[in-house]
Amino acid sequence: MSLLVVAVALVGTLPAPVLGQELTASRVRVTLTSLWVKPSPDPTGLAYHRGQRQLLVVDSEVEETRRWAGANIWRVRLGGRVSRSWSLMRFTREPTDIAFKDRRILFISDDNEDRVFRVQRGPDKIWGTRDDAITSFPTRPFGSRDPEGLEVALGSVWVADGESARIYRVRPGRDGRFNGAPPVGDDVVTSFDTLGLGLRDPEDLVYDGATGLLYLVSAKDDVIVRTTRAGVLVDTIDLSPFGLIAPAGITLAPGSRDRSVRNVYISDRGIDNGPDPNENDGRIFEFALTAA
Repeated sequence: MSLLVVAVALVGTLPAPVLGQELTASRVRVTLTSLWVKPSPDPTGLAYHRGQRQLLVVDSEVEETRRWAGANIWRVRLGGRVSRSWSLMRFTREPTDIAFKDRRILFISDDNEDRVFRVQRGPDKIWGTRDDAITSFPTRPFGSRDPEGLEVALGSVWVADGESARIYRVRPGRDGRFNGAPPVGDDVVTSFDTLGLGLRDPEDLVYDGATGLLYLVSAKDDVIVRTTRAGVLVDTIDLSPFGLIAPAGITLAPGSRDRSVRNVYISDRGIDNGPDPNENDGRIFEFALTAA
């Protein structure tokens, strides 16, 4: 497997939650997903697998390019080295984001099908094999026609929709299963707008259990926005000095250099393959957040 990383800053400790406290980002590492043996030119989604202490990365565009090498999901060490890759084409050609419910169950969004897939690992305990059990629910019944970012937290599936510029929170209904909003199922859905937060195209979100806050990123805005679970703005963290082109996925995970701290990982799709079919510029940034 190939890996190229650039370390350009010291790691800082994520501060204790203090509402209103200004935070600044410093770059710790950049991983070039374009240089993986099976490259990811457009890494759209990120999640942290606590059990394996690794990242999962999905790419919703790679099969549309000449870079396709049979993989649109990668398991990656925090330093950026690929440990395994496989294909999700069995049920989705457009894996846009990924989130974990637990060690056995993950959720994957598809913004072409406008669905969220629930994937339960089978008896062989290996993701991506034929014994995985797959179900799904549609997002259009609750107004999401561009489901991109995903998070699973607080008994809910959270969906970031770039077209409507909203964050949807989906709770299971009386049957206790995620099966879609009425009339398809009985899920209960609430939402909040992101335009008022300064995010024009929300791509992903992650819930921080230590602070009780959501971290949001947008493809068109060089910031991390932190909000309450109801979408009330807490603060913004400037990313403009770091040259991200199209922020796509965000997750929280231990630092790649110091596992005792917790850092923010953001995937950058770079140039879209539409205007440039030869592009191959995907990256994953690791940031430390410190009090200003």
